[in-house]
Amino acid sequence: MSSSSSAAPVGLDAVFPIARGFLDARPADPVALAYGGALPPVSAALRADLRSAWNLDVVHDPAAPDPLASRAFGILYGHLRAEQVVLALSARTNLTLAGGTVRIVGDGPLAAALTTVLRRLGAAVVRATDDPTERLAARLDGVRVEAVAAVGAAPLTVLAGVGHDGVTAFDVRGLVADASPRPVDATDLPSPRPHVRTTPNGSLVEIPPPLPVEGQPPTAAQLRLADALVAALISGDDAAFASAVTP
Repeated sequence: MSSSSSAAPVGLDAVFPIARGFLDARPADPVALAYGGALPPVSAALRADLRSAWNLDVVHDPAAPDPLASRAFGILYGHLRAEQVVLALSARTNLTLAGGTVRIVGDGPLAAALTTVLRRLGAAVVRATDDPTERLAARLDGVRVEAVAAVGAAPLTVLAGVGHDGVTAFDVRGLVADASPRPVDATDLPSPRPHVRTTPNGSLVEIPPPLPVEGQPPTAAQLRLADALVAALISGDDAAFASAVTP
């Protein structure tokens, strides 16, 4: 399914199968599920659907725990977000990823998942990271590694959202995609084609937010991530969540 296709959250039992599996373990009374961190708030429409159908109030609270700090959710988020990003790149550019080179800037599960997905598609990947452990893992996996500050010459750069403080989409030369949980807002920049913006140093491919947001119909990919988020919040247990989502 393309990144632009929408799926209305009608019948949450079918749309959120992972979260549905955890419902019996929670109290019947209304439950507030708060999360913090970099993920954006879910849309008001989805929040209302969750309240109406399941008595769940899913709210973003800066003081609440960050679900991305959960190892199990972080791994699943990385893989689902990587698929979302690659679908958007394929739909919104004329790039051929197979045989090309992609520079992934940053750390964390998303950077690792993007590396895996892009290599499976036949792309050569360069990891730009200053984290010694990330560098070790990438090198042992046969991936070329360079410093974040290095001037990359890849046709496409993807920012992972973690581990590249001081480097934004506006700083990158050439074509760049911001895959962070809250992609940079470039709506004020010129747009030579849909979902592509002209930056001071190149072009920015707009990547959809990971979760359903206000004013836009949710995509299937966004609903999959929202399902995983709600399930992780209901569960509150890494091992149980990991077991539930393992294929």
